[in-house]
Amino acid sequence: MKDKFIKIISPIQLAVVGILDIAVIAYLIFAIAKLIHNPKTSIIFFAAGVAVALVVAVLVTKEVLTNGVIFHDDELEFTGMDSDNIFDYNDIIKVETEKDEKPSFVKNFVDRQSKIILTLKDEKVVTINIGITTKTTLEKIGDEIKRRIPELPQDKIVNNEPKSDE
Repeated sequence: MKDKFIKIISPIQLAVVGILDIAVIAYLIFAIAKLIHNPKTSIIFFAAGVAVALVVAVLVTKEVLTNGVIFHDDELEFTGMDSDNIFDYNDIIKVETEKDEKPSFVKNFVDRQSKIILTLKDEKVVTINIGITTKTTLEKIGDEIKRRIPELPQDKIVNNEPKSDE
């Protein structure tokens, strides 16, 4: 099976990064225009600082656009996490997705973030917070994980739930 990549990017994150990139480019154009008309030391330092900001902006944009889930033949990898980001399909017995979309004026951004909850064979439950994403992206990731999980043997299923080893 071919590797598949699903980007995890929120519309808010995309808008913020886009606005910041536009602002850095505008400042760089302003600095170069000032440098051409009046080459002073202070303007050279300003232009150099904006050039460094442009490099940082490019790296941040690259990082935002490369976060997602890579589905390999036998495992999946969450690229936005630093550690414990690879899960073997054979170790996953249950996948749940959760996204709070109820209207409220008291909830903050953390309460609105999407979560993927994986139940592993050793009865360990792993909650992966993938940030503020669209429901479509969350469902796409959840469906792809469910599609790639091998079927459990029928003697391990009770009431559509895996049987515990106790």
